[in-house]
Amino acid sequence: MSLDFLSGIHVLGTGVLGWVVPFLILLTIVVFFHELGHFLVARWCGVKVLVFSIGFGPELLGFNDRHGTRWKIAAIPLGGYVKFFGDENAASVPDQAAIAGMTQEERRHSFIYQPVARRAAIGVAGPLANLALAVAIFALVLMVFGRPIDAPRIDIVQPGSPAQATGFKPGDLVLAVNGHAIESFGELDQIIVSSAGERLAFDIERGGLRLTLDTVAPTDKKDFGIQRNIPPQVGVVQPGGAAAAAGFKPGDLVLAIDGRAIASFADMQSIVRANAGKALVFEVERDGERVTLRATPAEINKQGILGIQSPHPALRPVGAVRAFELGLRQTRSVIDRTFSYIGGVIVGREAANQLGGPIRIAQVAGQAAEEGMPYFLNLAAVISISIGLLNLFPVPLLDGGHLMFYGIEAVRGKPLSERAQEVGFRIGFAIVVMLMIFATYNDILHFLSGAS
Repeated sequence: MSLDFLSGIHVLGTGVLGWVVPFLILLTIVVFFHELGHFLVARWCGVKVLVFSIGFGPELLGFNDRHGTRWKIAAIPLGGYVKFFGDENAASVPDQAAIAGMTQEERRHSFIYQPVARRAAIGVAGPLANLALAVAIFALVLMVFGRPIDAPRIDIVQPGSPAQATGFKPGDLVLAVNGHAIESFGELDQIIVSSAGERLAFDIERGGLRLTLDTVAPTDKKDFGIQRNIPPQVGVVQPGGAAAAAGFKPGDLVLAIDGRAIASFADMQSIVRANAGKALVFEVERDGERVTLRATPAEINKQGILGIQSPHPALRPVGAVRAFELGLRQTRSVIDRTFSYIGGVIVGREAANQLGGPIRIAQVAGQAAEEGMPYFLNLAAVISISIGLLNLFPVPLLDGGHLMFYGIEAVRGKPLSERAQEVGFRIGFAIVVMLMIFATYNDILHFLSGAS
């Protein structure tokens, strides 16, 4: 497969069409491995699997394997399911009529008559498969495409920032954090962001001497205050953003904003973030000529967003063992940031309007497809983690809800009544629907603000 495969798909259509195909590819990959986790553990436990479906609704194509499982692709490609022997529907609700008429041999192969431990193992296998997929994808990207070659050297320390209070100075080279070797600036930034409220010990090299600086990572949204001196050049212009509407192009070098000279990409970011909704005049150099562009940064979470990224750094392939180690670390970092965000929403530190749904995922998938295979695969890993964690929430209808019921059954020595489980599933369905409506509402607002 060509490495430009996804970019080729993206340019077949613009706008919505340019998002839909990458989104469906991404969703199919993630859903397939989630359901494969349930499927494999169920087979190992001796449970008969009737259907393995990618999508819902009418079947488009499929086949039966030698064990009698119907593998199929359905018409509505927004999810999938595994249906076990004894299930009434795709949500694994028991078919009471079928269960009542089962022989002893049939009960051995039905899901409902498995011991609690086996049912729990089958239930948790889907989310765990998503997390394992994320580790594998991160590691594969590092082995095949490599990791950024950007030494963790600090070029800029913002005045009044936590970094300045800690004692950092321009020119410091970070060697390790809490004893873990640091190989890139991106890895350093990722550790700081995912360690909110935790004590960090930085081993640095300054003027040929090795020093240790101790601090506590910020718990709010304030930047730690260390930056690289990246030139203010446009690497990627996000479709539908303020920069795209203004006419920015990859390669543009920003010289000034509203007459103020710009020395680094960080300078440009600071001005844009502080001027959400305000028209700005950009002086840029393009192919040796000076061009004037006018753009109004969109407001997202009270910060201005222009919709551009700096050029991607060069990449260097990583060995298999190191790639697996880094894949685990990246997966843990995404999990930590996810729980940090959820906790922030609960206590009011984070805005719930950043919760995205299918539209936002589709838009980001289109952008990732345009940037290339490694960025699309990394997005697939992040989405896989998100789906895995979401399914572990103790909400009836999700895997976590089933696990909650199994836990109650283990404590009581018997399952909840059919009526109690039915009420639980209805409540779970209502919660999932409300969450989807809220996320879609956020998506629409985000899309309109980016297009304005």
